[in-house]
Amino acid sequence: MDELNNRIQHIELVEQLVDFVVDIDFEKLPDQAIQSAKIFLMDTIAVGIAGTTYDATDKALSAAQSWSETGSIRVVGRPKVKLSRTSAAFVNGVQTHALEWDGLHEPSVVIALCAPVSALMAEIDSQQVSGKDLIVALIVAVEVAVFFGGNSTSSPRFFRPSAAGVMGATMAMARLRNFDREQTKNALGLAYSQVSGTMQAHWEGSMALPMQIGVAARTAHMSVDMVAAGMTGPVDIIGGRFGYFQLFESGGDIQGMLDNLGKPMKITEMAHKPYPAGRATQATLTMIRRIQSEHSMRIDDIEHIHLYMPQLVLLLVGRPPTPEMTPSYARLCLRFVAPLMLIDGDIDPRRYSAEAFADDAIADLGNRISLHHDGNPDNNALGPQRMEIVLRDGTVLKADCDQPLGSPGNPLSKAQRENKVRYCFSLGLPDADPEQLIAICQEIQDLDDCSVLLDCAAGK
Repeated sequence: MDELNNRIQHIELVEQLVDFVVDIDFEKLPDQAIQSAKIFLMDTIAVGIAGTTYDATDKALSAAQSWSETGSIRVVGRPKVKLSRTSAAFVNGVQTHALEWDGLHEPSVVIALCAPVSALMAEIDSQQVSGKDLIVALIVAVEVAVFFGGNSTSSPRFFRPSAAGVMGATMAMARLRNFDREQTKNALGLAYSQVSGTMQAHWEGSMALPMQIGVAARTAHMSVDMVAAGMTGPVDIIGGRFGYFQLFESGGDIQGMLDNLGKPMKITEMAHKPYPAGRATQATLTMIRRIQSEHSMRIDDIEHIHLYMPQLVLLLVGRPPTPEMTPSYARLCLRFVAPLMLIDGDIDPRRYSAEAFADDAIADLGNRISLHHDGNPDNNALGPQRMEIVLRDGTVLKADCDQPLGSPGNPLSKAQRENKVRYCFSLGLPDADPEQLIAICQEIQDLDDCSVLLDCAAGK
């Protein structure tokens, strides 16, 4: 026993995280956190509906149906489809991240809700969950995901929305299952034992990128199910010899992050993506819209565009456009996304198509864009960014951006948030009523049974 105890050196770190998860109380939550949870629940469900338009999600659904031929759990954006609980969580997850439209925790750049919401939507169709309990689960999910994904001093190697997201999703599920401390600790260890998702799928723009979110959502269910069946997991999973911050991330101030759980509630620092493209493109898109609103400029007037950005932006979206690229690749290709915004004045997710990839006008404009490292030493910074558009007459139009549209410092208005929901429905569930989802989310704390979310989000 002494030898076993010697191998568990940092149990106090896990205990502190578990205490936060178990002890958080709806009645003591600040109103801003409750409102943010409602806003981003609505947004995340909506982008999952729109995600059904990406053909990779149909393939994921086909695979999931082969795993569970019968089931009773509804799937977001899929009328008449019912799967097992774990398979529904998987498909929800693939769809939610399919279009790169899901929100993120701005300071840490962790896409913190796509895996948790995908898991929770399957759970609320299998047991009665109140609105207050769902809000608490969402807040727990973001705190835990940001702790694991936002405490790194190095550039990402593993895909944080899935690697950190599964930890947040599992703790959210533990709350909904009313787990005690020991059960919650074991759920955390079992989730850690299944952490997956690498940056290679992001690098290549593979269909596996949103698939990794589906796996994370499914794993959250599997983890709590194993605990319910009596299985135990490893304990020292934060600072242990083979813990998260030894294998998956280079840890910064782990104790400081734990001490600041809920200070402030991280869900209040979430950001929307107004455009269906990688977060690292959003500053450029914001600057383009600003310049277009302030100056009369034709595409033919543009000689060259210079973009100055931190190293992480170059890593994430600095890839070259090609006619053969996939939609997942294109959504992360700044030299495709920026010309699309300049030409169309918006980003329509249906434009991630072979026709657009072969469009000479888009390709020509992309060739007139140069990306430059701005010298920022922070390996995890996405801003600030700068833009210079050089016109053929010698005029130089300049813009800078530290707070992209949708960020906490430059938030979407209520009308913009709700219009995004309506647009998502028009893409994925045109016969359904988005106003129902908007209304339910606004008053969700008063619900005794959140399965009504799927009455409008799954379709008829």
